[in-house]
Amino acid sequence: MTVQKDIFAIIPEKKRVWVISSPAGDAIRLRFLHKKIATEFKVGDAVVYLGNLMGPGPDTVKTIDEALLFRRALISIPGVSQNDVIYLRGQQEEMFHRLMQIQFAKNPADVYEWMLAHGLKQTLLSYGIDPDEGKRILPQGVVAMSRWTTALRKAQQEHDGHIDYMAELKHAAYTSDNELLMVHFGINHDVSLQLQGDAFWWGGTVPFVRPYPYMGFKRVVRNFPSHQKTGVLSVPAYTTLVSGGGFDAPIYSVLFDEKHQQCLVLDA
Repeated sequence: MTVQKDIFAIIPEKKRVWVISSPAGDAIRLRFLHKKIATEFKVGDAVVYLGNLMGPGPDTVKTIDEALLFRRALISIPGVSQNDVIYLRGQQEEMFHRLMQIQFAKNPADVYEWMLAHGLKQTLLSYGIDPDEGKRILPQGVVAMSRWTTALRKAQQEHDGHIDYMAELKHAAYTSDNELLMVHFGINHDVSLQLQGDAFWWGGTVPFVRPYPYMGFKRVVRNFPSHQKTGVLSVPAYTTLVSGGGFDAPIYSVLFDEKHQQCLVLDA
């Protein structure tokens, strides 16, 4: 398979893979989940976060900090590579990325209001940014908006590793033997990985109920946010981590063994 290596992470075969559902700004639950994973982690394992470390939960900054600290702890272990920890871009990260370019949007005020209503508000507050300031700035034109987004970047730069975190986000991850494919939320079954576009975040088949695999992959793993009923849903060819991240409800990690069979579920 030909891929764009800058947006896809390839995991060597015969690795165990930990998949972590979206904490969505819930640093406390993510910390507890990390502690559980640490007791079971082995050199050679890979860890994949399914995105949405950012809001709509109470503290985006501390959640990203927690993920970065856990990564540093893991890669400090002899035999663990920095490539063994992978962050996927989620809906919240995609919104924040687009916010940095909002001056180019067709209707920036409408786009901004939509983003605020879908989790961005809590992320901005976590970075010390008043969301209402954006509402005042956007009608002032491109120059004012550009100055404001520059201020947003500076606010993010004040937190060690956050800019690098955004730069390292992948659109999807998969094992080199095409056994497992991990995506944030959705996937369009009719096109290749390279042509998915926004389907990774906003579209695709929801929920995954097809009994046959996507493009030769034996299993697709993804996150689905819910504050009502959470858990790990496994059907032929698909595993969904139904997570309450950001809604004060459980988040999950699923461990797939060397044969890429689900062998352990942890929650926090």
